[in-house]
Amino acid sequence: MPQVEIKQNTVRIGKKTIPLVSGEVHYWRLNPHYWAQILDRVKEMGINVVATYVAWDYHEYQRGKFDFTGRTDETRNLKHFLELTREKGFWVIIRPGPYIYSEWPNEGVPAYAYKYHRLHPQFLAYAKKYMAEVTKIIRPFLATKTKGHVILLQADNEIDPWPDIFGNQYGLNGKPGIFQKFIRELYGNNLKKLNQDWGTRYRNFNEVAPFIATMFKEETGLALKGDKELKRNIDYFRFKYYYSLECAKWNVETYKSLGIDIPIYLNLYPFFYAHDWLQMQSVADLVGIDLYPSSELAEDEFEQRKLIDKVRYLRSVSRIPYIAEFAAGVWHARHYESGVLTPNHYRLITLSALLGGICGWNWYMLVNRDNWYMSPINEWGRTRPELYSVFQELVHVFKQMDPPSLEKLTDVAVTINPIQYAARTLTHNSAILVALYNADVDYELFDPRLGVPHTKILFYSGNQWLDRQVQKNLRSYVEKGGILVAFRNFPRKDEEFQPSDLIGFHEPSRILFEFKRKFDVQLAPNRPKISVVSSVFSFDHVAGKKIEAQLGPYGKHTIGYRKKIGKGELIHLGFEPTAEVILELLHYLKIPLYAYSPTREVKTALFCRGDKKKCYLVAVNNGNEEKSALVHIPYLRGKGRLVVRDLFTREKESLSSDRAVKFTVSLSRKDGRVFEFKRVS
Repeated sequence: MPQVEIKQNTVRIGKKTIPLVSGEVHYWRLNPHYWAQILDRVKEMGINVVATYVAWDYHEYQRGKFDFTGRTDETRNLKHFLELTREKGFWVIIRPGPYIYSEWPNEGVPAYAYKYHRLHPQFLAYAKKYMAEVTKIIRPFLATKTKGHVILLQADNEIDPWPDIFGNQYGLNGKPGIFQKFIRELYGNNLKKLNQDWGTRYRNFNEVAPFIATMFKEETGLALKGDKELKRNIDYFRFKYYYSLECAKWNVETYKSLGIDIPIYLNLYPFFYAHDWLQMQSVADLVGIDLYPSSELAEDEFEQRKLIDKVRYLRSVSRIPYIAEFAAGVWHARHYESGVLTPNHYRLITLSALLGGICGWNWYMLVNRDNWYMSPINEWGRTRPELYSVFQELVHVFKQMDPPSLEKLTDVAVTINPIQYAARTLTHNSAILVALYNADVDYELFDPRLGVPHTKILFYSGNQWLDRQVQKNLRSYVEKGGILVAFRNFPRKDEEFQPSDLIGFHEPSRILFEFKRKFDVQLAPNRPKISVVSSVFSFDHVAGKKIEAQLGPYGKHTIGYRKKIGKGELIHLGFEPTAEVILELLHYLKIPLYAYSPTREVKTALFCRGDKKKCYLVAVNNGNEEKSALVHIPYLRGKGRLVVRDLFTREKESLSSDRAVKFTVSLSRKDGRVFEFKRVS
């Protein structure tokens, strides 16, 4: 029997590789007379993988009675839809819940079950009965069976505790529940330790309640005032992570026990308030995120970078960097905010994801249905030409590039600590991430819980508290030859908020300036001076290689230092980074930039195949005007010539590579291009 496995960023069945570019088609929300016509339009787009939810609430038409074959209504004929997709040569990703959300009543769960939270014994009993019924239909179509074509199964959907709905059942308000049980276990039944850490005076664990900080900037409410409130807030998010993980475990294990022997995946929010992505990957075959960017990434000046960073982090944790839901069209109510979604919007967001290193996505929705508008294919299998052609060309570009087979070329990585974002002690607009983005320096986002990264340089982007084991991993990275760089924020406390210097950073001797001041800094004698506007740490007491600056009436001070540790080096700079500082630091340390553009708002990344004979440059213009952008590609320097092909227009040109490769590319506003570079003798 064929085996389905996740390997090298793709789904594989034996020797057959299936790239994960797919589109969502909700069979039960479409007239079955149009299913064939709709699937033909999907096939003509170049897509051979479709995904669909299965709505528990709709298929259980009467309490305890299920219809998956169309006996009660032809739209319930899941069996026929699977037969039809197989007949037309599609692979299928099946998403049977129990929850589906999808603008469906009770998120797809029958009312009798919906009143219980996801881990409630009564809900689990109801859900297991449904799962047993739906898997009877799905199992014969699994790709592990002869002529089977279902390659992935999603276990539940965006698992979330939903404290606003089920908080009273957890013990967040009223009678004690699983929250109190979790906290008791977290603290080893040590109430004294809990009270010390939280600054509380509880008499027993049944009294324990969470401290939930304000989540949105426009809200007024509770704010974090110190380490004890912060610890209490973090423990609340640890509870949410625990809850989501336990739900995921139960769903995955239950589907496996019911005979699902294909890879099972989980889809996650593109932020960290309900899921620890790394934990969730530990119980599934892969994890994917759901991305719904604003129209033309206009939410704020950082939206493009945040989108790319989510992909960058996903690359470090998931077995396939995969967008499980990638916005195509818009749901009812959101369309008032989004306005018309333009063709270049789809190129912009897709190429931004490719720049980050995505290896697959599922367009949600590829086909319109109730409560959803502006998809490239409508409910009757007719296309919207201005959108359909863009989706078609993006599929063509993906197939030409074949992202799963490519290596992303960068020697730069940045740390990420998800719970710091969840607890609102760190924003997605940290100075180091903004500086790298503005400098067009491509990088990976690395979770140091995973161990030691392989890049030459690692920037610390985080708060001043960090788990001791993670600090040990960062120390090991330096000892093995890496360069670890921190600016004003550096690890100085552990997870208990106790002082910790496991890495080797030094506390500043003082903080100069009450407010930000402008000054010039040189990383070493004979290096260019860089203008910086920042308050600044002084390290006059630190021995070793000093980085000094003349600070006007304050005189000369050591505002940074370089420290040898093992085979590597620690660099600590006591001011906020800028794009100019980043570029000078990388140049000074001889860290290569494989591709970059000095043109404002143009971002680039370079990918190559293993033999390096073909490379691909992704260039994206997030600006509101057309750009004639200069792109440098130092990596491609070498003897001979390069043939450059625009994967969108198919136009070719020839470049000499005897010197550093530079070329100018015209990029429309909020748009991008992909270029193939092929070396010829």
